[in-house]
Amino acid sequence: MSASDWDGTIPLKLGKQSLKKLVRRVRPVYESFERWTSNYDVERLSRLLDSIYRTRVIRIDIDGDEEAFSIFERTNARGTDLEASDLLKNYLYQQGVPELDDKWKEILDNSDGTIVKMLKYFYVAKNDYVRKSELFPKLKRYCTEVGGAVKFVEELRKFSIFYNLARKEENSSAIKTYFNSIGCKAIASDVDKYQRIFIALQALRLFKVSQVYPLIFAAITALIENGGANDKDLSKAFIKLLDAMEKYHFINNAVCDRIGNEVEKLYSGFCNKYSKSNDFEKTTNDLIANLRKQLASENEFTTRFSEIPYSPENIPLIAYIFDRFSNYNVAPGERVPIFDPQSGVARYNHNIEHFSPQKPAPEDPVDSPTRQVLDNIGNLLAISFRANSSLGNLSPSKKIQKLQGDLLKKVQNLQYVREFIDKYGKQAETWNEQAITQRALDMSAEGYQKIWNLAK
Repeated sequence: MSASDWDGTIPLKLGKQSLKKLVRRVRPVYESFERWTSNYDVERLSRLLDSIYRTRVIRIDIDGDEEAFSIFERTNARGTDLEASDLLKNYLYQQGVPELDDKWKEILDNSDGTIVKMLKYFYVAKNDYVRKSELFPKLKRYCTEVGGAVKFVEELRKFSIFYNLARKEENSSAIKTYFNSIGCKAIASDVDKYQRIFIALQALRLFKVSQVYPLIFAAITALIENGGANDKDLSKAFIKLLDAMEKYHFINNAVCDRIGNEVEKLYSGFCNKYSKSNDFEKTTNDLIANLRKQLASENEFTTRFSEIPYSPENIPLIAYIFDRFSNYNVAPGERVPIFDPQSGVARYNHNIEHFSPQKPAPEDPVDSPTRQVLDNIGNLLAISFRANSSLGNLSPSKKIQKLQGDLLKKVQNLQYVREFIDKYGKQAETWNEQAITQRALDMSAEGYQKIWNLAK
């Protein structure tokens, strides 16, 4: 290819030697270069060639791995910054950690493409708040403080297991397995407790608030170190913490749309407090008290909640809302799950129903003001998909008749639907914009004062 008489063909063989692997590497590079330079004029091509001719390659001979890692770190400091994960891996190789390749691969896999975020959360869980620019030097210092690279890598590996579980797990039995593996029998042996943890983690994932993960891990560590592995009362305090975090982030982030990192420094500070705590329950109660202070007001919540609209992207949030209304004060084993965020589920057991239909039948006309609020949460219900298909585009009064008649058995296990029928059934004949708006306000008040009440 470098010869002046090259005809442009790239051979697949050189004598009897196959060049297929080499061609797979070279051909895309050559074709890209040819494409990029195809419209260069003589002057531009001359400048490119001049730059290539003036390029210098430096060879550095080294005596061992340690010198190579040292050069890597020093030269990087003078060029484009590498991520903290690259620098950390390089540093750990210098320390001679046995089987680091396998351990690092496990850590990397558990991070699921968010290795830098995971490293930051690991440091926060073990220490306190850290800026991204300070992450590598602080991790390096912590590695020394904790007793060396071998112990550091093991701590990081254990955190990565939790991180992956909290972010992605779709099966409550995996929560049981995890708590069993870390010796927390009080939770692993109690189906009510590990299912409550699973339910709360599902909700926190829905709200897209990841700042909770280091705090939860720090709390688990403190729970065990304070003798809570087999203590039912302390494990109840841990469940109370997750419940409070779910309620707080639903109100402040999912509904009121506040930024998730408004609690980042609070959570970081409490990671540090948990690491030093001799009273797990008191530390937990102090944290919950701080969350109450930062909680959005009922007026702010009502304004935003009562305007939640139906849309494809909002279906998971609306399903979550009706799940919590319908399963309020119901033990995990007796719940009827409406919110089911499992990936790969093509059809859920429950659908979101418009009480006054989106496309009313000609014989059941809807006035213009009511049409404007048909997608408002005050006009929505979560019912089984079979009941939903039976109701179709019937008017509210006809739907009530069916729900109280031949569909009664299909909704009798949905507490909130029964309450809706009792409370609003008599208004079905005159279901309009005013009734929809009032129901949205009723739901807001019940939600803030009861369902997501942080004092409970």
